[in-house]
Amino acid sequence: MLLKEGENREEINLYTLLFLVLAGFIAAFIDSVVGGGGLISIPALLFTGISPSAALATNNLAGTMGSLTSTISFIRAGKVDFKFVIKLFPITVIGAALGAYVVHFVSAEILKPLILILLVIVAIYTLVKKDWGKDAKYQGLKRKKMILLIVIIFAIGFYDGFLGPGTGSFLLFHF
Repeated sequence: MLLKEGENREEINLYTLLFLVLAGFIAAFIDSVVGGGGLISIPALLFTGISPSAALATNNLAGTMGSLTSTISFIRAGKVDFKFVIKLFPITVIGAALGAYVVHFVSAEILKPLILILLVIVAIYTLVKKDWGKDAKYQGLKRKKMILLIVIIFAIGFYDGFLGPGTGSFLLFHF
């Protein structure tokens, strides 16, 4: 975070740093096993007193690195349909960029309770719907389903840019 002229930088004490490292490891472990690590990391970051938008940005950076390693693993395993990805990737990126842009303009007084409400909804969704997307039923896309998929991919991208936790589960369910 950039400081304005005359602002003091708060130092992070050792206990806060240890708390964040521990929460980060727990969140990363949960994310790698079942997804939803942001359900741990975002509240931990908010607990330290940083702004909601900084907490979301920090969590999204960590999530991006996790997604990158997962993507590399899927590519190496030959599980990526690049023709399909090339069509949907721009829609997702536009949605995510718009979500990140919008969250920047939401005041902290509104964003903090909104984050908590959304996290509770995502936690309930994650706990209740563990089997969603388990069985693949893909039979190709007709025009109507493709339009619906584009809307869903845009919405998931927006959600991922705005908040993030549970995005992988939403993708599995819809695919």
